[in-house]
Parts: sequence; C-alpha cells; structure tokens
Amino acid sequence: MSGRSTTLILLLATALCIIGVQARSQSNPRAPRYGPDNFYGRRKTNSKPNIVVILTDDQDQQLGSMKYMPKTLRYIAKEGTTFTNSFVSTPMCCPSRSSILTGLYTHNHNVYTNNDNCSSIQWQQTHETRTFATYLSNVGYRTGYFGKYLNEYNGTYIPPGWREWVGLVRNTRFYNYSINFNGKKINHGFDYHKDYLTDLIANDSVSFLKLSKQYFPSRPVMMVLSMPAPHGPEDSAPQYSHLFANASDYMDLPSYDYAPNPDKQWMLQHINRMEPIHHEFVKMLHQKRLQTLQSVDDAVEKVCLELKALGELENTYIMFTSDHGYHLGQFGMIKGKAMPYEFDVRVPMLLRGPGIPKGSSIHNMVVNIDIAPSILDMAGVAVPDHMDGDSFIRLFERDGGDKNAIDGSLRPKALWRDTYLVERGKVTGKMLKQLAIQQNRGEFSKEAKLAKDCTKLEFRSPCARDQQFECRLDANSRWRKFKCRFGSMKAGRCVCRGGGGGGVRAGELDPGRKERSKQRAFLQEHVSIGKSTAFRPSFIKPPKRLPRRALRQTKVLRKKKKKRRQNRLDEKLSNAVLSVAAEEIVGWEPAPINSSMSQQGSGCKTFANNSMLCDPLVFSDIDTWKQHKQSVDWKIQLYKEQLDLLKDIRQHLKEQRPLIKHEDDGQLCSCTPDIGVPGDATVLEDDVGSNETVAGEEESYSEEEEEEEEEYSEDDSESENLQQITQSRMKRYSRQSTRRDGRKATLSREKLDAKLRRQRKSRRRQDELCDEKNMNCFSHDNEHWKTPPLWTKGSFCSCQQASNNTYWCIRTINSTHNFLYCEFITGFISFYNLTNDPHQLVNQLRVVDESMLQVMHATLNRLRKCQGVDECSLYERGAAGDEDYMQYRSKSKSLELPRLLDWSETPPNKPKRRRHREKQQRNRQQSARV
Repeated sequence: MSGRSTTLILLLATALCIIGVQARSQSNPRAPRYGPDNFYGRRKTNSKPNIVVILTDDQDQQLGSMKYMPKTLRYIAKEGTTFTNSFVSTPMCCPSRSSILTGLYTHNHNVYTNNDNCSSIQWQQTHETRTFATYLSNVGYRTGYFGKYLNEYNGTYIPPGWREWVGLVRNTRFYNYSINFNGKKINHGFDYHKDYLTDLIANDSVSFLKLSKQYFPSRPVMMVLSMPAPHGPEDSAPQYSHLFANASDYMDLPSYDYAPNPDKQWMLQHINRMEPIHHEFVKMLHQKRLQTLQSVDDAVEKVCLELKALGELENTYIMFTSDHGYHLGQFGMIKGKAMPYEFDVRVPMLLRGPGIPKGSSIHNMVVNIDIAPSILDMAGVAVPDHMDGDSFIRLFERDGGDKNAIDGSLRPKALWRDTYLVERGKVTGKMLKQLAIQQNRGEFSKEAKLAKDCTKLEFRSPCARDQQFECRLDANSRWRKFKCRFGSMKAGRCVCRGGGGGGVRAGELDPGRKERSKQRAFLQEHVSIGKSTAFRPSFIKPPKRLPRRALRQTKVLRKKKKKRRQNRLDEKLSNAVLSVAAEEIVGWEPAPINSSMSQQGSGCKTFANNSMLCDPLVFSDIDTWKQHKQSVDWKIQLYKEQLDLLKDIRQHLKEQRPLIKHEDDGQLCSCTPDIGVPGDATVLEDDVGSNETVAGEEESYSEEEEEEEEEYSEDDSESENLQQITQSRMKRYSRQSTRRDGRKATLSREKLDAKLRRQRKSRRRQDELCDEKNMNCFSHDNEHWKTPPLWTKGSFCSCQQASNNTYWCIRTINSTHNFLYCEFITGFISFYNLTNDPHQLVNQLRVVDESMLQVMHATLNRLRKCQGVDECSLYERGAAGDEDYMQYRSKSKSLELPRLLDWSETPPNKPKRRRHREKQQRNRQQSARV
C-alpha cells in the first residue's frame, strides 16, 4: 500500500507541475513558447544548449568586410542563417553595447555617449544587475566574458552574473593594455606571442569551455567573445600585415566622396571633397582593418573546432555580430561612425544552432536590442517585461508542416516589427535653448528682444562715456551686444589740472541728495503703505560744514601730508635696497668681468648655462652661511615690498585715467566741488580770488609741513622699521596662498585627473592646424600606427563628428515602404526613400506629403518614449495589408498632431518646466493684447 500510494502521489505531482507550466506559458506571452517540435531541424532534449556570442568592434556590413572572413562564413553562415536586415539602435560603442547587454533602447538605459553614464555608478546599480548574464547565471549556466566590455570600465570590479571574467580596462587596444582577470588586474606589453588581445581572447575562452565541460559536464556554457578588431589602432598580427594591399571595396558605394551635401544636416553641409592624401589614408585604413579581422576569423574557427571535439557543436548557438557599422570616405567623411545612414547602422548578423535551418536567410528587421531577449529564449528563460527588444527565435517558428522557406529565404508567419528607433546623443539645456530660438523667431524670441533693446540710447554705438554696452550688427546682419572697452567705468571722472583729483560733471546730482531720495522712496513703499499715517521718515543731517575756503585748505593739507609721508617711505626703501646691495662678504675678491655671467647677489654669481658659483667662504662655517642667506632673504622681502608699491601706483593710474577723445560725451566738467560733494578736491588757480590768498595758503602749509616733519621724525623710531611692514604684508600674502592651497586640496585625485584630461583635450582642439568650430577633429601623422604597414605620407587634419549631430530617426522596412526619417536637434529634417535611392544620396523631404510627415513624426514620438516590447514594437505581418498594422497607421493619421519638433521645446520628464513655460506664454499674450 505504501509503495502504491507513493507512486500515485508522484504521478499527481508531476501532472500538476505540467499543468502549472502550461498555464504560466499561456499567461506570460514572453515565456519560452517553442519546444523542440516547433523548430526546423532537431534539437537535443537532454540538456540546455550552449550559447556563444562573438562580438566585433566597429565592423561594417556595407563596405564588404565579411567576404574577407571565409572561416566565419563556412562555420556559421553556411551552417545557419543570415539576417539581411540587422541594425543597431545607436551607432556608438558604449550605447550599443549597453543595449546588447540589457535589451533596452538608449533612452531607457541612459547611456547616450561613450562618456556619459558609460559604466557609471548609476549604470552599475540600475542596469548592470539586469543583463542577460544575471538571468542565465540564476538558471545554472556557466557564464564567461572575454575582451572589451564598456569604454569607461575601470577594472575595479566584476560585473554581476559572470562566472569567468577577462575584461579589458577602458577602450580598445591590441597591445599595452590592462585586463581584469577574475578580480586581478594584469598589465600586458608589446609581445605578440603573449599580449595580442584577439589571440588572448580566443585562448582564454577555449580554456574556459574545455574546463567547464570537463568538471561540469551537465551544465551549459554561455560565453561572450568581445573582439577588439577592427577598431583602432588597427594593429594586426604580424603574419597578416602584408595582405589586402589593393582592397578597394569601400569605393564601390556611390556615396564615396560624395560631397558637399547641402541637403543634409549641418555637419555634412560643411564637409568638402577629400584630398589626395585622404584617399591614400582611407585605402591604408581599410587594409589594416581587414588585416585585424583575420585573427577574429581564426578565433571563430578555433572555438568551433573545440566545440566539435567536445561533441557540443550541434547543441550550441553561435551568434556573430558587431556593435555598429563604420564609414570610410562616404559623403566625404574620412572615417568614423555615429551617423544614421546605412553604412553606420547596418551590421552583420549570423546565427547557427539547434533548430536553425542551414544556409538560409531572413529579411525581417532585427536590432541589437533583440539580442538579450533572444539569448534568454535560447536558454528557455522567460523574457522580462521591461526589455524593449523581442526574441528573433520566434522567426524560426514552424507553421504546421510548411517550412515556409523559398530558395533558402525564410518568410516567417510570426507577428514582427517593421520600424525601429535610431537615436544618438543627449539633449542638453543649451541645445533646447538654441532650438527654441530658431523655432520661435517671433515677438517673444531672444533676437526680437535684442533688436528692440538696441534701439535704446543706452546701447547706441559708438560707446559714450559711462556706457556699459553697445549694439553692433554681425556678419549675418544680426544684432549683438558688446561690452564697451573704455566707456564701461562705472564712475566717470573728470581729470583736472593741478593734481590727481577728480571733478564733477555738470548736472550731476549731489550723491547725498540721491541717497536721501532713495531712502525716502523705499520707506514710503515698504513702511507707509497700509501703516499709520502719522509715521513720517526723518533723516539725520550731516554736521555743519566748514566754510568753503577753510574746507579746501584742510583737504589740501591732508592730501599733501599723505603724499609727503609716502615719498619718505619710498626714499627709505630705495636707500635700504642700495645699502644691502652694496654689501660684500669679507675675503671675497670678484672674478674678472665676463659677459657670460651676471651677479645676482653678494658672494654668488650665475652663468649663461644656468649654473651658479659662490665664494667658498660662504660655506666655510654656519654663521657666514646664515649671514649670507639672511641678506638674500632681506633683499627678496624688499623687492616684494617695492613690487606692492608699484602695483598700488598702477591701480591709482587706472583710476585716474584721463578720458580718451571718443569717450567725451560733450558734458562740461566742473573742477570746483560744491558743498556736500564728498571726497578730495583739487584747487585750481582760476578758483582763487587773488594771488595773496594763494600765497597765504602756501605759507600756512609750510608751517604745518615743518611741524609734520618734526612729528614724523620723532615717531620714526627703530621699532617701526621696514622689516615689520614687510613681515606684516608677507603674512597677509601667506594667508592668501594658504587659502588657495586649501581650496586645491579639497579637490579629489579623480577630479584633478579629469581636469587634466579635459585640459589636454582642449589643447589638442585648439591646435591651429586642426580645429573647426563645433567640430570634433583629429590630426593624423606618421606616429599614429606602431605596427606595419606604417603611414609615411605626413600629417593631415580631418573632422569626423559635430557637437550638434544629435538626432532621432525611424527606419522602416516592410512590404510597401523602405525609408529613413530623421529629426535633428538643430531642427533639420531629412527623409530618404531607399526604394529608389538605396545609398541615401538625396534628401527627398520636399516630395513627401504633409500627412505622411505627420504620421512619421507621430511614430517617432511614440518610439522615443516607449518602454517595454509592447510599446516599442510596431508590428507587420509577412503579408501585405495586415489589419493590425493598417489600423495603427490609420489611427496615426487621424491624430491631432502638434507642429513638427514640438518635443524639442519641452524636455522629457520635466512637467514643472513645461507648466512654467506655458504660464509665461499666457502672460505674454495677455500683456500683448493689453
């Protein structure tokens, strides 16, 4: 009874498990829905399949690089399928690799460029924990990553989900690099047999595969081989450095050296045709790229042969692809990526494995965001709902007994997308502001406001006295404000004769009266209103002033005393300097005068070669040495004091600068100050009633001067010598320097390093030989490549990127349409119909119907905000006239759409700013109506 009961219980539990799995598969549309009988071919059922992903860096599809990799074509393409329409969502390294790992669009994982958020703390905490590696590791896969990870990966940690980790630190290199080998950082040199990165990746991955199957035979393996080729610096293996000298596949495209392009975006409008040296460079660059791919071809063969030796080749999915494409001379661009055109967004995609028909091809559109969901589907893991991509394993679904293949070309019945999003760059506040100015050139635009301000007298040109700014027209006939160089002094002074004093312009109000008027207005506005009417502000009157003549005498005497005191101090300083400089050390006889040496101090001399010779007696004993050192220190202090005095004089000269002829605004200067004008005044001969009065003033001054001299001589004791004055000033400067040093010390080492990198980058950009405004340019010379073949034709400059090359595009391929529609951050729009213009030579926006533009704009806005596969997939069935697709298109046409590019005025995820702008707009409209 017990045995029979146990058997019944086990059978019942098994049935319940099967029912639960089926129910979960039906409730979750993204669960693995296809068993072994749903695919072409046969699939092993005793274990999960192995998965190998081979990822190259910057490999093109349209320039013909794949035909130079015969081993890859033989082991993968011939034994599997080729995706003829494989794309990337962002044609840049780090954003594309982040999408491959997470299955997310760039606007969802927030890695917009190779620097911004690339392997940052936010990326590590939010998205790195949800890569396909973490899901596979949780279901028993032995995972391994080998090669380049992300551009800003610093090698200080191992990302979660990887059992074996051989990650390259920072960006691509073939030699002289560092790797994180399972938590230990290892530095490599320039020895091909030990350090060539492509071979290192192949050897380490094969070792990991062999050991995994030896010690864990029942556990499947998932590996990523991230190759550095054909990314720069394009260092090939020595045995391949002589190949492909005459390869010219890049010239087969009609877009090669097709420039300039006035109908394309700003960057291509400013790029001209290539020069002869550029053609030579592109030819060698293409040759070196193909040479580096030969080592990748060898690695593919090595991995496949090892899988075959282990008996795992037929139970292994092998995927070959690249992170983005590349261009060589297309549209006049010498080299680079990050463009929305076919040569940069198209990538090779090959797949072989269980259930994949051999020698077939699929024309459906697949994107790099589909790689992560497809890998999970291969392993039988449910695809998470947050992923934007879909599993292209569904395209191999079998519909009954029909294999749905004609001449090796599969025509899947599964519902699949026909449009995807291409996005590049990050929207900044400065970009939005510039775009708003371009799109709103109306009454409230910045240019309109500036043109209105320039009609005012305070901005007239040329500058008048006391004028801060002036308006002038630039080369494009637009108003611009410029700071007045000479008229921007806040307090215009009239320089009068007889001293350095200032005068008062005619009609200028008494400053005391101005201040009282401002105080009275302030009190009446903030105190009297709503308060008791009995409150009356009262002002304290200044003390009774002396008569005008007595006041003038007092001020003149005070100023002359101050000047006399300063002259004595300067004279004493100069005497002290001369006396110290005349000292000599006992026993030292000067050498014969030599033009090649100069005497810097008593007892020592310097020569023309910066060497120094001192009298041996200086170092004879410690007392003589101290005496000599104190003498030098004393001279330094005196010179510093004299320098401070010169700085004060220079400041005084700046303040008392006379007006230049064009600064005179025609107002009269009155050098006789009225009563109530504060500050010193200068007496003119015209202001004196008679010569006797002047003589009396001089006599009175002479008596006061003698008294002042006696007082000054008595107070000038040894306790108040120059040394105390100098030390006090030196303390003040030392405190200032200490504060500056303290501020510098607060900067961390990382910030200082980042600052130095920015400075070096800025210096490179400021090179006069290679600098274009708003362009990212590079200079190439004979030292660029370190391995043969070497460049020997000299240096040249090229610009491969622009600061305003931020765009959002939709790429559509279906039974009726094949086009690329783009909106740039500058407001530029482009449309390319690849049905009649496959190389995107002509922008056909002018011939597009307005209703179609509205539909494309709505589609682009939808994809720019999408999250998850349901929102990010626009489906079309294989047959034309699909009802679901046409229903979506008809809904898009019936929408009341805002004008084009309305998204640029309102940054995403900032509703407060949008409400604030709408409120400002309403207020402006109301004020305009009033």
